[in-house]
Amino acid sequence: MYEIEKTFTFEAGHSLKYHDGKCREPHGHSYILTIHLTANKLIESGPKTNMVADFADIGNSVKPMITDYLDHHWLNDTLETDSPTAEFIAKWIFEYLQPHLPLLTAVSLNETATSKVTYKP
Repeated sequence: MYEIEKTFTFEAGHSLKYHDGKCREPHGHSYILTIHLTANKLIESGPKTNMVADFADIGNSVKPMITDYLDHHWLNDTLETDSPTAEFIAKWIFEYLQPHLPLLTAVSLNETATSKVTYKP
């Protein structure tokens, strides 16, 4: 089995309406997003021979989503929730990307240097 990962970054703000601490207030993060694709075999012919997927193709699917919904956005608005937690965001990203990346198996999201969530359906 092969697993490939591609990492992206974005800056975004949010607030967690129901949080009982300081995250209830507006604040932002420098997020690190990792996309995980898994396959049992490599592509056998053509320009992507011996790849699971072309990293450029992954970027072509992920970058527009980051631009349109995540980077320098207020996540409460773009993700249409009053509590865009890291867990919620990871699942949202997975569901958004799944139709574009059929080998997608997980999404990992670092909210801070020490806080990370991985969503695997």
